[in-house]
Amino acid sequence: MTDPESDYLALGRALAAIRSRTGHTQEEAGAAVGVGGRHVSMVEQGKSGIAYPTMMALLRVYGASLVELAAEVERG
Repeated sequence: MTDPESDYLALGRALAAIRSRTGHTQEEAGAAVGVGGRHVSMVEQGKSGIAYPTMMALLRVYGASLVELAAEVERG
């Protein structure tokens, strides 16, 4: 069985790594998809989940795919 907290943390860290590589700030990323920078921060810290449409919107902003996200999660 998986641990939801560690899953959220792994996903958040992966999103943060991708965002960082693209040079976006949390505030810029959030504004681009209609959420606050604080929400992006909470997701990246694993303290909050993220809705699928919001995650996909962030990936589009970053020019990344689900495959890239999954690879980043695996890299840890």
